[in-house]
Amino acid sequence: PASFVNSFLEFLNRRLALNFKKRLTNYFHSSYLKDMVFYQLGNLDSRVNNPDQRLTADIEKWSNSLSMIYSNFSKPMLDIILFSRKLSELVGYGGPLSIIIWYFVSGVIIKFISPPFGRLTAIEQRLEGDYRASQTDLVHHS
Repeated sequence: PASFVNSFLEFLNRRLALNFKKRLTNYFHSSYLKDMVFYQLGNLDSRVNNPDQRLTADIEKWSNSLSMIYSNFSKPMLDIILFSRKLSELVGYGGPLSIIIWYFVSGVIIKFISPPFGRLTAIEQRLEGDYRASQTDLVHHS
């Protein structure tokens, strides 16, 4: 049963990500192609660097991340509720309470020790975008 549920959740996540990607791509392409915005972004305005990468890879990554929020939040919450209920039936309410306190304390400790992954990911994405833009410029100007 667990493999079926996990496979079904993966299917739903991918379908949700595909729907997000489709809608976002349609919206941004309609805005990008209206009134020569693509020309203005590419040649006149330097505030948005690598718009081609933002319209392709970044939308896909964002859609996948957004679709994972549902399963990353709902499935663990359901597991915690079911586990806590069964544990309280077996050992009383002290068991689930001590586990919740342990998770809270360990979460606070991990927050202070772990590096800033969000900032590091943003730097990685910016560097990948610059690399792709350089490759595109190399092909266009060769």
